[in-house]
Amino acid sequence: MSPIVIGIIVLIVLIILLVVKKRAFPSPPHGEGRQEQPPATEDEVRRLRELLTQISDRLDVLEHRQGITAPQPPPKPAPAAPSQKAVPIPAAAAPPRKEKPARVKEREWEQILGGSWLARIGVLAIIIGVGFFLKFAFDNNWIGPTGRVILGIVGGLAMLGLGYYWRRRYPILTRVLSGGGIAILYLSIFASFAIYDLIHIYVAIAFLLLVSVASAALALYYDSMALAIIGIIGAFFAPFILGAFGERGAAGGTGQAIQLLAYVIVVDLGALILSTFRNWRWFTLLALGCSLIAFGFWYGEFNREVGVATAEVGITIIFLIFVGATSLFHIVWHRVPQAFDYALMVINAAAYFGISLGLMWDDFRVWMGGFVLLLALFYGVLSYFSLKQSAENVRLSLFALAIALVFLTVAIPIQLGDTAWTTIAWAGELVTLLWLSFTLRMPQLRNYSYVIFVIMAVRLLFFDTSVNLSTFQPVLNERFLAFIVGIAATYSAAYLLWRQRVTFPEWSIPVSTFLIAANFFSLWILSFEVWNSFGSALRTAEPVAREGLRNAQNLSLTAVWAVYAVIGLVVGISKRWRYVRLGALALLAVPIVKVFAYDVFKLEMGYRIGAFVGLGLLLLISAYLYQRYSKIIKGVFIEK
Repeated sequence: MSPIVIGIIVLIVLIILLVVKKRAFPSPPHGEGRQEQPPATEDEVRRLRELLTQISDRLDVLEHRQGITAPQPPPKPAPAAPSQKAVPIPAAAAPPRKEKPARVKEREWEQILGGSWLARIGVLAIIIGVGFFLKFAFDNNWIGPTGRVILGIVGGLAMLGLGYYWRRRYPILTRVLSGGGIAILYLSIFASFAIYDLIHIYVAIAFLLLVSVASAALALYYDSMALAIIGIIGAFFAPFILGAFGERGAAGGTGQAIQLLAYVIVVDLGALILSTFRNWRWFTLLALGCSLIAFGFWYGEFNREVGVATAEVGITIIFLIFVGATSLFHIVWHRVPQAFDYALMVINAAAYFGISLGLMWDDFRVWMGGFVLLLALFYGVLSYFSLKQSAENVRLSLFALAIALVFLTVAIPIQLGDTAWTTIAWAGELVTLLWLSFTLRMPQLRNYSYVIFVIMAVRLLFFDTSVNLSTFQPVLNERFLAFIVGIAATYSAAYLLWRQRVTFPEWSIPVSTFLIAANFFSLWILSFEVWNSFGSALRTAEPVAREGLRNAQNLSLTAVWAVYAVIGLVVGISKRWRYVRLGALALLAVPIVKVFAYDVFKLEMGYRIGAFVGLGLLLLISAYLYQRYSKIIKGVFIEK
């Protein structure tokens, strides 16, 4: 084993042992086992005084912002005479404490800018400078490869050591130095296997895992998100600084491509470990964004050397890591997710979905619907598992279920394409979700079923309605099948909601909506079937016969509306459904207006006679029904 390998192992293990020792064996409390320690020095007392002054100033600012008045000191009783009882004398109100928010704010901003951000920017500059130095030294052959890597590792560990030494005196500088040291270690180990080929990839992955664990342990030890962010930025900057995605990287072939992908995955594992114990949302977002950017550059450089399967495996591992990073903290510690957590889950799922479709669409188009269905199943299992762990995870479970339903809905058109079977599948999903919402007592499923209904309706009216007249056959076509299934699903949904009218308070509004939609779909498809039937005949008819076909087309459309309205009247009267009767009357007004305002001028005499006679007969039938059942129908507009 080479000296560089031994040095890396020893130094990194020492860091981890140091952190573990500090956590496992804390310092004994004051007064126990500390008799031999010297008293506090003057410097420590001075630092404590400065810290107390800073805390007091910040409390002043907070009280000023909240409008809190400083409590007055309790009045001291006046001394009593020797021969008399002490009589309390009310003390004068103490003057309000002078607040100095402007000076404190100025001091805070100066401290933030001068003490925090200057240190962070400085360490970031050092990281980038070290990276460019390594690359420049490589290009000019100043130092041998082993020397360059050892120099970087020693520098990184020195920064970690300085950070640990100054952990009490300069806490902000400590975290910044520690983050920079971790980033330089990532940089050096990456260069040792991906650029200089000094160690095997599996040995390098083991070292990177140690650095990831050390980075997570230090971030937890110092409880510093800034340290974690500096470390993750340095880790993902390393391949770009060292030119792994340039001409040199592209020439590396498949081996270097696998090494780079493994490097990104190992760094993400460190983010997963840290996210399990700390819900640092900005850190998780930064790690996810850097991972996706690095994967994009990786695939752009090595797409000719690696296959689709390798790329898909890589992005799947990254996706699974960040599924854990965005959910494990809430599952393990039973914490309620916030809006930012939900956004991270959506970003991860959407990015994986889009990248996977882009990778596999050309070669595996026929299987993409099944892939998205597996993705929906995965989130369904995640929803069940999180709810099974604890009832406190119900929000996380419902959100994962919502993502699963979205993928389930998207899988249908991806697999079936632009066909009527897509609408049929959505109709089945509508009824299934509505039934499950009552069976499982999950109103969220019912709300999502309403969304599916809107999608199905849009599909029916704007995509399935158009047909090819050259191959059109009345009734025996995909459009008619899609509408029949959609209408049946709409009626079924209304029936399921009506059955739950006792336990479902707002049942009347969605039931009425579904019933109106079902009748609208029915009238829509009947009208277009009749209209397109004559339209198909008009395409092949002789010019002499076309005028007669157009008249028959208009008359048939009027007849469909009138007959449907009369059927509605019959149903409304027999079932004593007032609103059905009113709707039928409103619909019956449409063919009446059409006959008197349009057909009388456009139709030929024979068709005109048929239109008026047919409409008259239907109106007489309707009037007879109202007269015949006048005892049942006591008032059209006032009956309940």
